[in-house]
Amino acid sequence: MTQNLRALLRPAAEPVLREVVQAWLGAAAPADGNRAALVAAVAAAMENETAVMARVEALPKKLLDLLEQFLAQPGSACSVAEVFAAQARSFKNKYDLQACLVALQREGFLFAATDKKWTGFDGAGYAVPAELQQCIHGHRQRARSALRDVLTLQGFLDTRYFQRKNGAAAGAPARKNGAAGKNGVAGKNGADSNGHGDAGGRAAEHARKIYKLYLMDGSIAARRSKLPPPVAAVVAASLLHHGGLSNWSDLQHELGEDLPDLELCRKCLEEGMLGTAAALPLSRFGIQPVDTGLVVFHEVALCEIRRHGAANPPPVVEELHCGGNLATNVGRFLRELQQSKVLFTADGELFKASQKRVAGLLLPVPGGFLPAETQIGLLYRFCLYRRFIDRRGERALRPTPAGLEFERAPLHDQLKQLLQHCVEDRTLPGEAYHQVRLRRVFLRMLRRAEPLQWQEIQLLPFLARNAYLAQLDGAQAEEFFAARFQGGGYTPTETLQQMCWNLLLWVKRRLFPLGIVDLGLRDGRPAALRLSQLGAGLLEAEPAGKVGGTRSTVLVNPDFEILLFPGDDAAAAVHAFDRFSRRIKSDHVHQFRLEEATVRAGLGEGLSLQQILHELTDRARAPVPQNVLYSLEEWAGRG
Repeated sequence: MTQNLRALLRPAAEPVLREVVQAWLGAAAPADGNRAALVAAVAAAMENETAVMARVEALPKKLLDLLEQFLAQPGSACSVAEVFAAQARSFKNKYDLQACLVALQREGFLFAATDKKWTGFDGAGYAVPAELQQCIHGHRQRARSALRDVLTLQGFLDTRYFQRKNGAAAGAPARKNGAAGKNGVAGKNGADSNGHGDAGGRAAEHARKIYKLYLMDGSIAARRSKLPPPVAAVVAASLLHHGGLSNWSDLQHELGEDLPDLELCRKCLEEGMLGTAAALPLSRFGIQPVDTGLVVFHEVALCEIRRHGAANPPPVVEELHCGGNLATNVGRFLRELQQSKVLFTADGELFKASQKRVAGLLLPVPGGFLPAETQIGLLYRFCLYRRFIDRRGERALRPTPAGLEFERAPLHDQLKQLLQHCVEDRTLPGEAYHQVRLRRVFLRMLRRAEPLQWQEIQLLPFLARNAYLAQLDGAQAEEFFAARFQGGGYTPTETLQQMCWNLLLWVKRRLFPLGIVDLGLRDGRPAALRLSQLGAGLLEAEPAGKVGGTRSTVLVNPDFEILLFPGDDAAAAVHAFDRFSRRIKSDHVHQFRLEEATVRAGLGEGLSLQQILHELTDRARAPVPQNVLYSLEEWAGRG
């Protein structure tokens, strides 16, 4: 149980009290106040959030770290011996620790503990007053949920209405937005935030019903239809061009004189429970802050953007498909290492001559989103991190047993490993801390998308960014970036818009080469994307079972030409034929040619003649010519 200031100061002498009063009240201390009045005035000062956090932030780092040790303890109290055991590395000896404890006492943050638990034979103990502890913890809790409270409808309702109303009923300390509860609804008549007590349970249930009512698609559409035309135009621009999170200055640049007053937009959005206008202090999360931003709540943006996409399918002039080419290229890379010397430098990089030779063997990625040299770098890093290649020996690379096993694995398993690597890839632009997490959110949203249905290319990255920010762990992110700020010279450079563009770059340079998404071009530029059949199967998408039902078939000609007519398993079929034949062309019909060198290479990878014959005969539209069967047996016998 945390002790309040009155209990901690009860045994204190007058000089100690005067020192505390001077630290917290200064010149504002009452000149003729009695002891009880002075203690009450100091306690009130410890509940002034602005003044308390200003004093906390002004503490030297060593004292602040020591104060954190007490705040983290049950009851915010700790003995000197326990503090020294936990913070020994930060202090030269116990005398140095004692000096810091005295400094915190002098500043009025620590007091000698009166509980016998902290004043035993092993020395004195100290405690932080309950008023101060609650003020600091309350501020931090609200700061961590502040972004959610602005970006989401649920957070806005909790903070603006339910928390304030129920917090006042429970006798919580008054503040502008009310006290935050665990589930966003403070208890009523003494009920806690979990809804314990009849009144608290009813309040929580009422909050959930109101939220669900405002969340209904028809309700959102009705509220948006009531917006004044100028405000509706701003909301539409914010949704389609910024995903619902927009800098007011960007909207001014885009709409010019047609832009209505910011206060009018804020009032209309908040009254319609559609959004708000507020500053977004994002710098502590390593993102450029927005001084004045227009926010369409995440739930509203999700509903409206999806509805816009369903009603306005993007026109696609040219479709780009990649299939399992990237996985096939991993196999070709490993095969080249096995068949010839691929040298690397003392720094571990591939020689330019080796890069050029390997580049000639790789299948190109349509659209030029992953040039051959960049693709080699990706494959090389993937094989190194997965330990598929060995760099020991005569500076020549060789596949490891794990690499040979990967080459023989099914396409589905190969792509899963490649996808895991690409999610963690830190070579693309953007803040890696956010981008890696954003990619996981994007994949979860893509998994719920309808396969083979085109959507505007920027909309899904917008929604993924909004969802990520709404669930951002403030404490973890702040702790991560605090170390950079303390080092000095760090300034966040990534904006909210750039977060989406960097995520989209990852989609084009990683997800598309993996064949998980297809790209649609308009005016020669990517304008749309869709979840491919291969991606639906790989991500185990919910509607994946609705797609297709046909199987790829082949026609083998006497001149050793293979024509593959694609079905739903086209990617797996192409990947299989790539292992023992040479691909000539990939179009609506894939064209391959059987050659002795390619067949023997496939046999060297671990394929058997029976497996090759099975791939040809099991999918065949017509019997495989006898001369082809005879040649395959002859080539296999020579090995």
